[in-house]
Amino acid sequence: MRAWLQTLSILVGILCSTSLWATCYRVTSTSSLSDAAKSAGYTAADWTGACDTCSGNVGLPAVISLNSGSNFQPSGTLLGSGVGSFLTAATNKPYTANQILFRCAVADADSLYEFYATNGDSTYAGKYTTSEVEGAYYDYVKNVAVRMTNLTTGEPYSRYWKSRKFTASDWYSDGTYIYIPASAFSNVLYEMFKINSTTYGAEGSKRYVDLFTQPRGYIAFKGPGVSDALANGADSLSNYSGWHWGWPGAWGSYGSVTYVRGAICQVSDYPARVLLPTMSVAQLQAGNASQAPFTVSLQCESGAISSTSTSTTSAANVAMGFLVNQPAAVAAARTLNLVTTGGGLTWLLDTRYGSSGVASGVGIKIYNSNGTALNLLPDQSSMGTGNTRGWYAYKDLTTLVSSDTVDTYTGDFTASLEAISGQTVTAGTVNAQLQVVVSFQ
Repeated sequence: MRAWLQTLSILVGILCSTSLWATCYRVTSTSSLSDAAKSAGYTAADWTGACDTCSGNVGLPAVISLNSGSNFQPSGTLLGSGVGSFLTAATNKPYTANQILFRCAVADADSLYEFYATNGDSTYAGKYTTSEVEGAYYDYVKNVAVRMTNLTTGEPYSRYWKSRKFTASDWYSDGTYIYIPASAFSNVLYEMFKINSTTYGAEGSKRYVDLFTQPRGYIAFKGPGVSDALANGADSLSNYSGWHWGWPGAWGSYGSVTYVRGAICQVSDYPARVLLPTMSVAQLQAGNASQAPFTVSLQCESGAISSTSTSTTSAANVAMGFLVNQPAAVAAARTLNLVTTGGGLTWLLDTRYGSSGVASGVGIKIYNSNGTALNLLPDQSSMGTGNTRGWYAYKDLTTLVSSDTVDTYTGDFTASLEAISGQTVTAGTVNAQLQVVVSFQ
């Protein structure tokens, strides 16, 4: 009996010892990586984590327009959205995909998780849901609600923690340790909606640069010794185990957007498709163009100001432009140096420019009713400087056709397929996309 008790005592001691050593560590230096991990291409560097002002840019429009009247933007209107990459937008110091953030023992393989939640202890950043938009939370700015979606799980962020279990496909192991790289963590869809309620909103200025320092959502890592108390369904109001050194990412709009309120315009009519006649390579090389007209209509609230000047607390200036909304087309235009000094694009290229079967050496110009070629917007994440960026005072491109509860304006334009100077024209299809946008400046 005595021998049996001694054996049991030794066994218990071994189990406790194993448990104590199974601990994950935050990695901030390559000294924490094995030679095998380094040879496999992994690296490490110091990182801050999800501090209050450490979130990056999730790709929202630089200006969020809020109308002061009641004609447009009913409750639930999408004001702006962006897909935030964990690598570039979860902090203000980007990660590389192969940057190791945590190291754990191989024995921990079944206990490693990504957790995510809103900022549940902040009244204006994830504490209170709005009934007007499913899954959205009141934001710091009045009449605005934010909804975030984990793009790996497809689940919206909630004040109550949710998790995703890491698997071998997410990490690297050298047989002794498991290494969790930045590429293992999920991206986010970040959406901002107009709501009628101002119950929890604090900021209602006519022009406000977002300097509210609280992130709207967090991504945390959980493993033995890191964020131990996080659990599915736990309330982030009171459970913030691991903050913020164990939390490698945060989402927000701090310093990246400006809110403007005033009389606004909206696009009311535009063609879904503009078809250009087929043209031969020889005709294009000879300087001919394949053209088709199209019309865009706007509705504007009384008092809307037509200008590309930066809005102020007394003047909400409205401009319009044509946005090249395909990143590949923007990148191709920049590669060919088809840009202005203000960053606008001078040509619209095929969404697959440079690919097999796609015509090359040609692009589309957009002309206004006076025959002047317009510059095109490459994105909305930076307002730029007026016409050279692709913004135009809406009255410069349209004409008033009727006035009632709102004013209606129309503009006539021409899409023109032409040879690009200095480029070799090759045969193929051309399929390009533009989006008409109207925004406060």
